[in-house]
Amino acid sequence: MKYFLISILSLFLGCKKLNDRKEPATDFVVEKPLVIIDKHPVLPKGALKADFFGTQDSIYAYVKHIDTVNETTRVQFEQKKLPEIIIPESIGAELQVIKLKNFKKDVLLVNAKLKDTNFNEYYLFVWNDSIWTQPVNRFAIHKSNMMDTLVPIINNQKDSTQLLRYYSVFNMDRKSEKKYSWKLMQESVPIEE
Repeated sequence: MKYFLISILSLFLGCKKLNDRKEPATDFVVEKPLVIIDKHPVLPKGALKADFFGTQDSIYAYVKHIDTVNETTRVQFEQKKLPEIIIPESIGAELQVIKLKNFKKDVLLVNAKLKDTNFNEYYLFVWNDSIWTQPVNRFAIHKSNMMDTLVPIINNQKDSTQLLRYYSVFNMDRKSEKKYSWKLMQESVPIEE
């Protein structure tokens, strides 16, 4: 029994000494998440940047939505800084920015995709006095007249108040197998303001 008491006493004192040991201080390191500020946001697919304001402050434009049922295409602008453009009778569009000497700002050229894939239909838009304006009416070019080097609308070197645009016309052609062809024409058109 004597040994039993000594064993229990030793066990009790040994456990007490284990509990009296001080644990080393533990520092908790909380890592802050790394915040990356991207000054160059990812552009939507097919977007292009342009200076539509004429202030050298570029924003991007892109095709936001294509409604194939109602045949409309919506062109949207970065953070809705400009109102959207709705292209009627279209099932898509390709955007292009062009410079014309008649305008101090970039001009948006929209190549609207039609159900009739034989034609490319073009719209020209300029941001003026808080609204989108069309300095010339829309025009179409037949696919047989399209060449890689063809620029559908350019400055008129002879008259700064006008633009030169290409368009296609139906032409009866007795020599051709189909008896008709599409002829590429060019006209000088006044700029509507």
